[in-house]
Amino acid sequence: MGQPVEWVIKVLDDSRRKSIEYENRCWLMKNVHDLNVHVCVENCLCSVFGIVRSFDKEGTLLIQDGKDIGFSFNPCKEALSLVKDNNGYRVFLYSPKEV
Repeated sequence: MGQPVEWVIKVLDDSRRKSIEYENRCWLMKNVHDLNVHVCVENCLCSVFGIVRSFDKEGTLLIQDGKDIGFSFNPCKEALSLVKDNNGYRVFLYSPKEV
């Protein structure tokens, strides 16, 4: 079972000292348990290069505006990058202004 929804969102909020976008927050609330999503406090931010590297990994999800966007990544908008691992998915936050 994944981490509590509130914990995942709190870690992502705290990583930038501001709230993640509403649509992405709602997506997490709906999907953290079903997809067994985990977040690592020490490593939850990613750059545009991290997004590009994750495109070729099987099971990778890219969320913008609360939707799975596949390969239609807009580098000017916040994104959640979910990379499949042995325990479910690990989530990383992309923010164009801070990273």
